[in-house]
Amino acid sequence: MKHSPTNVFSLRRGAVRGAFLLALAGIGLACAAQAAPTHVSDGLFGPAEWTVSATNGAPARPTVSSASFNVGAPGGTRFYVEQSTAGAPVSTLGHTLNLMYDLGSFTSTGTAGLFMDVFFQNGSTDYVVHISDSGIQSFEKSHDVRSPVDAAGGFDLSSPVWSALDAGDLALAKFHAGASVGPSPNYASPHLIFEFDLSVDTSGSATPLAPPPADGLYSRESSFWSGSLGGVGRPTIVVGSAVFSLNGNGTTAVSPVLGPGGLPVLQAIPEPATLLLLGAGLLGMVGVSRRRH
Repeated sequence: MKHSPTNVFSLRRGAVRGAFLLALAGIGLACAAQAAPTHVSDGLFGPAEWTVSATNGAPARPTVSSASFNVGAPGGTRFYVEQSTAGAPVSTLGHTLNLMYDLGSFTSTGTAGLFMDVFFQNGSTDYVVHISDSGIQSFEKSHDVRSPVDAAGGFDLSSPVWSALDAGDLALAKFHAGASVGPSPNYASPHLIFEFDLSVDTSGSATPLAPPPADGLYSRESSFWSGSLGGVGRPTIVVGSAVFSLNGNGTTAVSPVLGPGGLPVLQAIPEPATLLLLGAGLLGMVGVSRRRH
């Protein structure tokens, strides 16, 4: 599968892109180098990463979780998740969570100037990682405060409820991202493909009073995630939303969170118990109704 060069997020193909992203984020490598890692966040739909073969979009391994969303067309976007360590799939809790958005409804026409917001919850904190032509920007806020929404329907990151992650948080998070335009096993026409990864806290807790230092940002507990695509003069479109639960055997449970018309939602309501019900698909409509108020 040959992918065309693109200026989406001002990134270029190949190994240089990964180094460029690391420099933008001001972070180091997540793990020791591996000769042939399966996962690299370069925006390419690699058959060794997510699929059985180059012509089969089915998950490659039981540890790859996938969900489709009716954005732009029935099944117009597809979403993949897997845990890894140094890019390789694992049979225990991984040190990295890898995500891939196969955005079949977003063709190569007019992709310049787009941005991607990855939103996720982690305990009592909400995060947004904003990837654009300017690089990676990361924000956090209390989960008890609703995320303000701008006129385009995306996150208003200029609101004072958000604060930028400091250097220590960025070093712990180890954010990487990549984007490209090309075909995939799911969609034959050239379209936007986006990948993102971050560190997982595998330190555990020896005792409640003396937990070891965290070795990653993201907890294994059930949390809400969403991905949204926007740009100057464009509406922001949510391309996927789900509750993730990272299991100790390397698998990840993914429960889509849907609103009216079966579309993914930008954010979930704050109450943790209701969040889990949303993930099970029981209160999706109620959740969106509450958000509108």
